[in-house]
Amino acid sequence: MYIIIPGLIVLLVLFFLLLRRRRTYIRRKVYEMPYFEKCSLLSELARPFGFSYLFVQDVFAARTDAWQRKLGYGDFYDLAALSLNMVFDCEPVYFNYHGKTWLIKFWKGQYGIYTGAEAGIYCADSVVPPALRPQTIFHAVPQEEMLPIKLRLIDSDGTLFSIYKPHWWLAGFMTGVSNQPEDLNLEITITFPDEDMCHAFTAALDRLGYKNSELLVYSSTVQFYFTEPKSIPSVPWDSWVQSYVLWKSRIFCRLYLWITSPFDMTVDRMLYLYYFMPPIFRKMLRIRKFRRKRWGCS
Repeated sequence: MYIIIPGLIVLLVLFFLLLRRRRTYIRRKVYEMPYFEKCSLLSELARPFGFSYLFVQDVFAARTDAWQRKLGYGDFYDLAALSLNMVFDCEPVYFNYHGKTWLIKFWKGQYGIYTGAEAGIYCADSVVPPALRPQTIFHAVPQEEMLPIKLRLIDSDGTLFSIYKPHWWLAGFMTGVSNQPEDLNLEITITFPDEDMCHAFTAALDRLGYKNSELLVYSSTVQFYFTEPKSIPSVPWDSWVQSYVLWKSRIFCRLYLWITSPFDMTVDRMLYLYYFMPPIFRKMLRIRKFRRKRWGCS
């Protein structure tokens, strides 16, 4: 007994010394890598998860060829949000155009240790009656029907990021930032292929409760702010559980920033985790989680 305890102490000291040496080596390795190489590596590592890294904005953004495209979208995808550590506001906009029902949905909020925003463009094969829309799986639009979208996410300190691209699911996520969904303001700009589709979309916004003074329309482009959802939530979230998830997100944000200090940029922090804690790195890249319904969703 008297020999075992000192032996364990020696092993622990050696372990922490080796750990510290490894951390120092990895930090130096990340510091010495050229930024172009770091950004390319992080984007390549994020590719299987459906994302790429945008250095200028310091955010992860959804790829147009993301695997999530195959899932389409159904209301039930968001039912498990709280259990997956996601708390967000969302605004679904349904409208009919060219013989089928379209769904353009917006999200903003907290996704684990990420603050982010999304705009998804989906459509059905035909016109779907309003009563059946919550049960319908909408398909992601094909490449030729992608819409040019710009998202600018704003918090109390100013603009977090601004991204623009023709897309079926434009999404941006900023690492290590924590916000209440209601404290975020999302500026949305969408350009439609013609004025008829633009009018169908703005008419749907009008039915939700958006005033003409809240919409800036020029030809086939519309711009508005998503601050507070005007639609009736399809997901009844428990406020206590929501507060707990947001509290947990703040704790994990601080832990992430502490572990990856003294780095400032996301690319440095994430590559440090990639070399030092690979399982944690892979878990963090599962940013936007989906749990498919296993019953009645064929």
